[in-house]
Amino acid sequence: TTMKQSHSALLADVSSTGARLRGEQLPYMGEEMLLSVDAVRAFGSVIWSGDGECGIAFDCPLAPDEEQALREKIAEAHGLPPDIKAAYDNWVVGCGR
Repeated sequence: TTMKQSHSALLADVSSTGARLRGEQLPYMGEEMLLSVDAVRAFGSVIWSGDGECGIAFDCPLAPDEEQALREKIAEAHGLPPDIKAAYDNWVVGCGR
């Protein structure tokens, strides 16, 4: 949600400091916004936008449990069980090797 309107988008990626969204009619670079997914709320600004995606930098880092909850939502959207998705994520960043 921005000051001007609400947007629907797919949460494509998340970290404690930001997120990547996919969708149509996303907010523009520089807009301030509130990301709201279930019980997680994070204020931030759009730092890049293009090709049906945008990146958000959060004003304050997410708490670890909030980040984990959003990662589980992403995994569910991709049809992977959360534990398998977490193992894959750890392998990608080098923690599971």
